[in-house]
Amino acid sequence: MLEFSEKDQKAKWICLHYATLLSGEYLIDIIEGKAPVNTKEQALALSRFFWKMLEASANDQNKKIMVQGDIDLQYWMGRSMNIISTYLSSIGYKEEWEQVFDES
Repeated sequence: MLEFSEKDQKAKWICLHYATLLSGEYLIDIIEGKAPVNTKEQALALSRFFWKMLEASANDQNKKIMVQGDIDLQYWMGRSMNIISTYLSSIGYKEEWEQVFDES
């Protein structure tokens, strides 16, 4: 399951904020650690969500919109990318992450 360490809880809350805005219910369960990624389609959806979230956070920063107490989310986007890509790689979906990375 996708896990955010104690020091990365803010990254989790930021991901949940954007998941609520950008994605389906099942991604929220994955981000909350309630459901695993079980299929290639879910791995692709989680990967695509990350890149949509990155774009949305950049747009929010340009508009000076505060998310979870910050306007500049660059650090937390980096942490989220590491957490999500490491998780997907560890469960055999590295190719799906790289495919979406190449699309972005």
